[in-house]
Amino acid sequence: MTKLTNNNSTNKARITSVHKDLFGFSRQKDSGYARIKRGNYPKGAENFPTVGDWVILDYQKVDHSLILKTLPRKSVFARLDSASNGNKNQLIAANFDYVFIMQSLDRDFNLRRLERYLALAWQSGGLPVILLTKADVAEDYAPQIAAAQRIAIGTSVHAISALTGEGIDCLSQYLQPGKTVVLLGSSGVGKSTLLNRLAGEERMDTCEVRERDHRGRHTTSHRQLIDLANGATIIDTPGMREVGLWESTEGLSKSFSDVEGYFGQCKFNDCRHQSEPGCAINEAIRIGELSPERWESYLKLLVESCFTQDKDGYLKEKEQRLKQLSQLVKQSKKSDYRVQACGHSFICETCGKTAVPETAGSRHRNHCPHCLNSKHIDTRPGDRASLCQGIMEPVSIWSKDDGEWAIIHRCQDCGVLKSNRVAADDNQQLLVRLAYQAIKRSPFPIKN
Repeated sequence: MTKLTNNNSTNKARITSVHKDLFGFSRQKDSGYARIKRGNYPKGAENFPTVGDWVILDYQKVDHSLILKTLPRKSVFARLDSASNGNKNQLIAANFDYVFIMQSLDRDFNLRRLERYLALAWQSGGLPVILLTKADVAEDYAPQIAAAQRIAIGTSVHAISALTGEGIDCLSQYLQPGKTVVLLGSSGVGKSTLLNRLAGEERMDTCEVRERDHRGRHTTSHRQLIDLANGATIIDTPGMREVGLWESTEGLSKSFSDVEGYFGQCKFNDCRHQSEPGCAINEAIRIGELSPERWESYLKLLVESCFTQDKDGYLKEKEQRLKQLSQLVKQSKKSDYRVQACGHSFICETCGKTAVPETAGSRHRNHCPHCLNSKHIDTRPGDRASLCQGIMEPVSIWSKDDGEWAIIHRCQDCGVLKSNRVAADDNQQLLVRLAYQAIKRSPFPIKN
């Protein structure tokens, strides 16, 4: 067995590139390629070297060295490995100080993808920085800057152009001697172009985006570490259009601190943030403090993160939901409300008043006649198959061809819109108020 000299500078090297089972390294004034010593790295071990790692090297000339040990990391970026069917992660880079999350100010700009990158960046241990590239092709990018700043809590947002140099000077605060930056973004956002600009020479090949869909081609085929003249280091990565989450609970909390700030403010400690009264999340959405899209994105990423951390638990919960759906289907078969009238009375969960079928004037009672609120219990009209069970608030009125009015309801939990015909005993003042609100908020001036 090779004898190690612990942390001796002659044995310490940094991984600069990864080519399957061959690793590029730099060591003092030397560089070359090495393979791992298989006996020191069990199959599936998470300490396999990645770009940016510091390792202990058995130096045997330039291209015949062996990697004996991966040293502890201060930061690491990992994503879900799509080839593993969700069973393991894929290491992208390690030992960096900043994560440059790059999106271009054209058709690549996507807030939901940006939220995903931010969660992963915070989880990595590096400090995320958002770079909106190609500022030279955008006539007015103020809206994109503002949108990114609203979701990038605790993160700086910069608009840059690697071609014209606009905004490049602001990056000097991050590219300091001894600091390492990792570049993340989809193909075509300009990672290679930016790297060439910072290096002051053509270090990376670049390609134009495709005209038909404005997507880029992969110009970086593997991860690699590049040293700048001032002593800073950049890790370039291949473009990633979709990034799977892997163990990102802490990253989600930091990235969505605005959302989780409402937790603990609900009336009930066990609030599920669905249809419970006094829910702080629902109230924030209702008054416009929290957008439904932001809340939906948080739930989606949370489910994905929970799945990767506890797949068995997630599948058991999913099985339980399917059992509930099966029970609802069995109940609906006893009384098929799609083809026969619902003869049940109910107490409205919103106003507490009783609604009876006799005064509805139709075969179906779809909402409370007193406050006009409904409940999201149908996927299709009458099937009683929805698991949402959220309160559906009346938001507008529309008129059918025959002159009959219908109420537009929106679910406070999932945001789905449904249309319900008015009933004979509906509160006429509330109906008129809904119609007036639509006229009052007209997008164009209404003249008498």
